[in-house]
Amino acid sequence: MNFSKLNALQREAVEELDRNILLLAPAGTGKTNTLACRIVHIIEQDRALPEEILCLTFTNKACREMRERISRYAGETGKRVIVRTFHGFCYDVVKTEAKRHSDWFADFTIFDETDCRGLLRECLGEEWPVAPVQELIGQLKEKRAEYEIHTDDARADYERTIRRLIQTDPESVRRHAVDDSHHFYAGLFEGWQAWGADLASRYDDQLHSLHGLDFTDLIVRAGQLFSDPEVALKWARRFVYMNIDEVQDTSELEYRILSRIFGSSHLLLCGDYFQTIYEWRGSHPEQVLRQYQQDCGPRRIVLHENYRSSQVILDASFACLRSFFPERVAALYPEGMQSVGGEKGAPIVIKGALDAAEEAQWIYYTIQQLPVTDYSQVCVLTRNNACNRILSEQFRSLGRCLPKEQRLPFMLLDEAKFFRRQEVKDALAFLRLVVNPNDVFSLVRILNRFGQGIGPTAVRTISSRAYRQAGLRLTDFIDAEARRNGDPFAALLRAWAKEDIVVFDVESTGLDTARDEIIQIAGIRLTADGKVKAEFRQVLRPERSVGESVRVHGMSDEWLARHGQDSREVLQDFCRFAAGTVLAGHNVTYDLHILSSQLSRLGLPPLDYAAYVDTLELFRRFHPELPNHRLEFLGRYCKTEHRSSHDAADDVLATAEILHFAIVHDIRPSEAERREFFAKWQEKFTALAEMMDEFRQQAAVQRPWQLIGHIVVRAGLDRYYLAHHEPQRVEHLRDLFRQARDLDDGSLAPLEAIERLLRDASLSNTELDALTRRSQIPIITVHQAKGAEFDYVFLAGLQDGTFPGFRAERNGSLNEEKRLFYVGITRARKQLFLSWSQQHYGYYRQMSRFLLAIPRSLTHNE
Repeated sequence: MNFSKLNALQREAVEELDRNILLLAPAGTGKTNTLACRIVHIIEQDRALPEEILCLTFTNKACREMRERISRYAGETGKRVIVRTFHGFCYDVVKTEAKRHSDWFADFTIFDETDCRGLLRECLGEEWPVAPVQELIGQLKEKRAEYEIHTDDARADYERTIRRLIQTDPESVRRHAVDDSHHFYAGLFEGWQAWGADLASRYDDQLHSLHGLDFTDLIVRAGQLFSDPEVALKWARRFVYMNIDEVQDTSELEYRILSRIFGSSHLLLCGDYFQTIYEWRGSHPEQVLRQYQQDCGPRRIVLHENYRSSQVILDASFACLRSFFPERVAALYPEGMQSVGGEKGAPIVIKGALDAAEEAQWIYYTIQQLPVTDYSQVCVLTRNNACNRILSEQFRSLGRCLPKEQRLPFMLLDEAKFFRRQEVKDALAFLRLVVNPNDVFSLVRILNRFGQGIGPTAVRTISSRAYRQAGLRLTDFIDAEARRNGDPFAALLRAWAKEDIVVFDVESTGLDTARDEIIQIAGIRLTADGKVKAEFRQVLRPERSVGESVRVHGMSDEWLARHGQDSREVLQDFCRFAAGTVLAGHNVTYDLHILSSQLSRLGLPPLDYAAYVDTLELFRRFHPELPNHRLEFLGRYCKTEHRSSHDAADDVLATAEILHFAIVHDIRPSEAERREFFAKWQEKFTALAEMMDEFRQQAAVQRPWQLIGHIVVRAGLDRYYLAHHEPQRVEHLRDLFRQARDLDDGSLAPLEAIERLLRDASLSNTELDALTRRSQIPIITVHQAKGAEFDYVFLAGLQDGTFPGFRAERNGSLNEEKRLFYVGITRARKQLFLSWSQQHYGYYRQMSRFLLAIPRSLTHNE
């Protein structure tokens, strides 16, 4: 690739492939292009395979832009580079290691903040505010990870964490202990110390019983996994080059997690201290960068040529930095910043209005005069969502006075979190239930609107203690096998009596079910008293290298080449051995997925089996009180003769014994009661169960967007919302169909593509990217605009008390407000408009002090 269009400092960052790098890149200095070119250069120089390059970014939007840029430069090869958000990377780690190193279900799904709030409400009751408690739980999980307090007793760990936190940093707890009006709530502060640990552990149990994890779980569990030196070493050896973008927004906990896998990788950390706007969520860039420079001795490269903004906007933003942080700016940018575009640009317009109504009117009429046809290139920014809502209401009032064709198309982003919309979550609930048959939460959501004849009373009854002790869950009533037999465990008990159960386990080259290969497969057929009746044990010869997984199972590439058998023949033999049986395993969904995937890749028919049973699921159902449900622990609990190891042959013997324990002690004794309960409600679920069977069959062959279209029509989502006179919700369902189609990765199998869509939807934290594809003017906060740019930016509400806010001055966070202002004004490419109101909420306010930092020679007052 020709790098002649890069400036000298950008080329240094691209061509320096031996030393670690600290790349300081202010807004608009071509950082994304520089990182993409560097990755392409690494590939072209044969320094690493694409899969050995990790690039972490801060937002989904930045992730997509980076992937597109790399692919544009490197073609198909570039698509193999691992580009993730931090949460996305943690998802990969937890998903990959769940089978081998934890009792988390391998088929877990991510519950977004809205789902978690609903789940928490069930655990919490009505007397406490949910949102603050949710924040307290998130803080508690992170602090438990930071303090490295991890035993099998989560409740005791949480108690220790709360005590330590109250002793060392009670103010951080006070900040979260507020009421719904964000005022300090002494009762919650005191109550949290008394019952917080119990609530957090109950919430975790409830979430995990649904095969779910929340956002914070992804981070802390990745950190927990990396605290194991073998796991950390495996991931460290996986990547030859690591590029971490927006490092100023990385919290100390996140940095510590990542640093455990730095190993001997060539590192590049990229960021801009002056864009640090997330100190409230734990980002402290000075400490992170100091640690990085101390440990890794990087070469520091500072970009100072700006490709985004006009000279006027660049001069204004740099003048602000010099005013706010004079010593740091002088040290980093002694030569200042230069605009490469060459355009001086229009002066910055400053408007002082009497009140919010006049300010909104001025913004509205000014936008009407702009030379734009694509309104997505115009943006209205404020400090907070309250200001956004006020402006949005004013804009609506102004629009009503105009003919429809003259109204400006504003979009309040806070109202448009696409994947959090009710109707979108309804459609996704069906998808989630397709891939996760145990997702009770999604089923309840579906029943609330689309479950004819199944009301809250039925749901409460089926969720009662008596039903749970009998081993029943709500999702059993839409399970085809359970419905055929009148008992979710009937197939298991019948197969046990007929000696038609095969317990199986696999070892593989890695834990990516879509690409890795099985290297060992073991299965045992059991007698009616739990003894081994027949055994299957084979080692396979893979085409893919075992890599670092050799440290787990001990089978090297050389050993497998000598002792392994042909994969195709072995898997065909196993399919014959297990045909028609009930399959069993511990966290068995991983084994089923990789077996199914490899059979498909080899062009072989799928394994024909009657049903499957997961012993992890069984013990979570019947013994939820146990401190953990790992196979090793359950072996001790059940007093098995065989112990689990990372040899498939050992693991199937241990699994067979705990399965026998569950049947004898739990499943058989509760059979009569369970059948009675099931028969009482089975008929009411018939229509929904048949529909879900249909969706699951289609999920194996249809692309996600095709299945979404079918769900909307077949389940009647469109009819429901039209009948309730909400046509806009139907339009949003069409948008979901279009987004799923546009983002579909055709290289993935249908079910894998559905899982990818659900992951991306859960991890999506902003819809700015989707909005800017339409000709609409987003009304957003500066935080939401991070990483975005627009031709014309209106930064409104610039009065003291709002920006900066009164609270910032009281709690000593004025520097973060200064950086936030800098981020806001650097979103503009062509022209910047700044406005403020003299009267706000009935009080007289002064112009923001931040406006005084902009030289008057660069401004025009209205």
